[in-house]
Amino acid sequence: MKKSIFTFLMATLLAFNFANAQEEENKGFKGAWWILAAGSYTDSEATDTQTFMLLPAVGTFISPSVTVGGAVGVVNNKVGSADAVNTFVIKPLVRKYWSVTDKFFLFGEANVPLLFSDNFNGYGFNIEPGIDYFIGGKWTIEAKFGRFGYNSIKPDGGDAKGTTSFGFNSFDSQTQEGLGSGMSIGLKYVF
Repeated sequence: MKKSIFTFLMATLLAFNFANAQEEENKGFKGAWWILAAGSYTDSEATDTQTFMLLPAVGTFISPSVTVGGAVGVVNNKVGSADAVNTFVIKPLVRKYWSVTDKFFLFGEANVPLLFSDNFNGYGFNIEPGIDYFIGGKWTIEAKFGRFGYNSIKPDGGDAKGTTSFGFNSFDSQTQEGLGSGMSIGLKYVF
């Protein structure tokens, strides 16, 4: 299953590159850089869990509609009265944008999150759809709303456990790795 998901993700990335090569040569966003402020806080009474995530990202457009970049941050999970667990996250990514209007864009993001904690390590291969809207000047608001992929967590002294995600679920904010699979909203600056 992992190999088929990885193959699907790689084929999607190649399709993005092929589609981009077929576009007319125009400047678009090529050469522009962007930074994204992203964070979240969840307090669940049902599971007695508190999660704080800070995951800023940066990237550059390598063509008029394709960008590469990455996010680096931390996720802090606290369950009940136990000590909080901090997870360091590195998430390389590539995105393909499609223009709907001059201010409104759809995008598909392929990413590979790598998770490092005192209690576990993890990795994943994901495609996440989203929208991006210019609110003024070079500022945008973006939202991602779902996940298609595979993520695995290996606890210290235990067996790895994976989660396969296929679908749009804007109400699910938690997954086993704490990165969320529901809707996320961020503020981005393009320069």
